[in-house]
Amino acid sequence: MDQREAREVGEKAVQFAMWGKQSGSVAIKRTGFYSVDYELLPLHAVAGKTRVMEDEFISASGTDVTDAFRLYLRPLLGSGMPDAYRLRHNPVAKVLKR
Repeated sequence: MDQREAREVGEKAVQFAMWGKQSGSVAIKRTGFYSVDYELLPLHAVAGKTRVMEDEFISASGTDVTDAFRLYLRPLLGSGMPDAYRLRHNPVAKVLKR
């Protein structure tokens, strides 16, 4: 999905430059569960801006993501992604130097 969108952003940038004689940055805007549109934003609207992860995507513990984030990612990653598993703590005996 990312590869396809990256190509489409490039195509839109060429279209804006050739047909509209406009400059800016092409942005992907979600219009539905996973339908998108592309828009041209002025550089001052995007340059130097940092987008942080939304609070609803971070678990209460602060060390994991929520199901809302997984749902957000699903269209980007596609289906068939393996479930994530946590490693269990497996103590190992300390080796003493001789």
